[in-house]
Amino acid sequence: MTSAFLSAVFSGVALGLVLSVSVGPVIFAIIKYSVNNGFKAGISFALGVSFSDIMYVMLGNLATAFIENLKEYNKLIGIVGGCLLICMGLYGLLFKKVKISTGDEKPEMFRTHDYLKIWLAGFLMNTLNPGVLLFWLGICVSNAPHPVGHKIITYGVCLIWVLSTDILKVFVADKIRHKLTLTNVKWLNKISGASMIVFGLLLLYQMAFNVSAIGH
Repeated sequence: MTSAFLSAVFSGVALGLVLSVSVGPVIFAIIKYSVNNGFKAGISFALGVSFSDIMYVMLGNLATAFIENLKEYNKLIGIVGGCLLICMGLYGLLFKKVKISTGDEKPEMFRTHDYLKIWLAGFLMNTLNPGVLLFWLGICVSNAPHPVGHKIITYGVCLIWVLSTDILKVFVADKIRHKLTLTNVKWLNKISGASMIVFGLLLLYQMAFNVSAIGH
């Protein structure tokens, strides 16, 4: 029992490490929202990403056949996701007004629906990344023979690990934002926007030429 438990925990940590250290548009967006809009905004985005991961895990375990069928729509999902990333990147690069959140602003300047929009951005960015879909598809299929208890522990540890590392990124970004100048934040915004455009173009390229998918 102990050996099986430790094996499940180890598998969860290993999966969590793979997701948390993979370089993708999510990490740049987490840092951008945290620096520009503060801790709550970064957490909102991270929770959107986490909810997307949880959704894929549930789909994969409750309806493996259904998520297998999603492979037929992989190209469509990739095209939509790539276009979404490019649009978000262009907006951040060319149109979004840059500011630094100090935490002293009046509450009405950033309301609940604003955080919901950020949460939705995180959810969609992760959900429409075919790399994430195929990652969870492969994991769910490979773990299918394991007992339910093993899968619950493995996925639970993995998701908690990834969310914890994302929250750590938000915390660090929130701590340093007070020391950043407006010029620094403008450059960060440009890098974040450019990275989304690059990942979006890579996604469209991958869908066109059927090459391997990008990370989390």
